[in-house]
Amino acid sequence: MQLEEYIAYLREGRLPKKVADQDIYPLRSLESNAYYWGIVLKHISDATGHTELQCHEEFKKMFLFKYDVKYIINQNRYEWTAGVWSTTKIDNREIWEYIMKIRVFAETELRIVIPLPNECFINELDFEHDNIETRRL
Repeated sequence: MQLEEYIAYLREGRLPKKVADQDIYPLRSLESNAYYWGIVLKHISDATGHTELQCHEEFKKMFLFKYDVKYIINQNRYEWTAGVWSTTKIDNREIWEYIMKIRVFAETELRIVIPLPNECFINELDFEHDNIETRRL
């Protein structure tokens, strides 16, 4: 229904038009990949002593392990399949869900705080340089 309305809108309108077509959930972006390998896995590997690749493989087993049971009609039986998904096959939404699961695990189990993209931590608060007015009542 929406497609027909959209086609009618395009036919009725004046030309030229510019139309953009974009996937709702595109494959993971270069930014998410860089954040995953350069920040998330780097922080964890620095704290634990494991390599980034070792951490990557273990987190895939923890958070990307999928299983399914399918019924095969021809053979009149059920088939169970299981395996670990590849991070290259998941879309941008799924990679961020995966990253957030790793961040939660790192903070709760390993006591490692991993910053979000474009986030920085300040170890100590310094109020001397702020313009804070003190008022007496």
